[in-house]
Amino acid sequence: MKIGIVGGSFDPIHYGHIQMAKTALEQCDCQEVWFMPTQDTPLKERSLTESRYRVAMIEKVLAMDTRFKLCLKEVQRQGKSYTIDTLRELKQEYPDDAFVWMIGNDQLAQFDQWKEVDQLVQLADFVCVDRDGALIQTKYPVQRIHMPMMPVSSSEIRKGNKLNYVPEAVLAYIYANRLYIKDFVKERVDEKRYRHSVSVANLCEEMALANGLDGQKAYLIGLFHDIAKRLPLEEMEKWMDAICPEHKHYAPPVWHGFVGSEIVDRIFYLQDPEIKAAIYHHVLGTSENPYAMIVFCADKTDPLRDYDSTKEIALCKKDIKAGFQWIKEENEKYLRKEK
Repeated sequence: MKIGIVGGSFDPIHYGHIQMAKTALEQCDCQEVWFMPTQDTPLKERSLTESRYRVAMIEKVLAMDTRFKLCLKEVQRQGKSYTIDTLRELKQEYPDDAFVWMIGNDQLAQFDQWKEVDQLVQLADFVCVDRDGALIQTKYPVQRIHMPMMPVSSSEIRKGNKLNYVPEAVLAYIYANRLYIKDFVKERVDEKRYRHSVSVANLCEEMALANGLDGQKAYLIGLFHDIAKRLPLEEMEKWMDAICPEHKHYAPPVWHGFVGSEIVDRIFYLQDPEIKAAIYHHVLGTSENPYAMIVFCADKTDPLRDYDSTKEIALCKKDIKAGFQWIKEENEKYLRKEK
């Protein structure tokens, strides 16, 4: 067989990787394409997400085409993954097969740094897929082919950008296993607000579990509840004009709840009506949905605040409705006092 190899960290896998695999099938006449996740990438300084998570995300993609396969050779090898070692093993195990190693422009730009590159190009055909319009020169026999522009990278996705380039099943797995999602928030708020968001998320989960509710859903609500807090006023106003102009009479500090509920839906694809509604109501406490009550209470009783909220938290864990009523009454007293 002629087998295409798409290697990489896949941290996480996205449609750019998938399009590269399809290109190997359609333009390189490969009968199969093997996704080859690395254990430790030599030319990357950062630590990778645990391989079990990256492998699981790739497995979600295999159902998209029966010719997509998963090869764990580099993951199972301890230490850094060198392509020369992998190809030597592949040629030994599959002497009658031909391999086409797919790379992108970013890898071609540093191809001369790959280990034993002169021997490498004798073991497989290397094909560079141009997916960002850059034309990288090389002295090595690397075939150049074009595929539709795919302006996305795993590093962008890890920051919560361009999540529309992530297959739905992979994105669901990311949220279910809480991969990268703290960074989604950290990229958009200041450090103090980030610490508050994580603290509220943890408290939401505790309150939910104590009340027999879904801890994961409550955690996500708490983590993202202030996602719009740092938006510039002019940008916030555009959102308000688009989604709920009838609420513009509220003071601007209240708006982040309304806007945040749309952001989690449209930008982060957390398309759960209860998550959206809980964030929408969390500032004013205008909903008695249990998740909305939880985030309202957790926000007000965050242990990072400068007062002791032990009793309120205990009541919320015992009975969220009773805790919500008490905290809301106390909050309204405070607001009247402060006018």
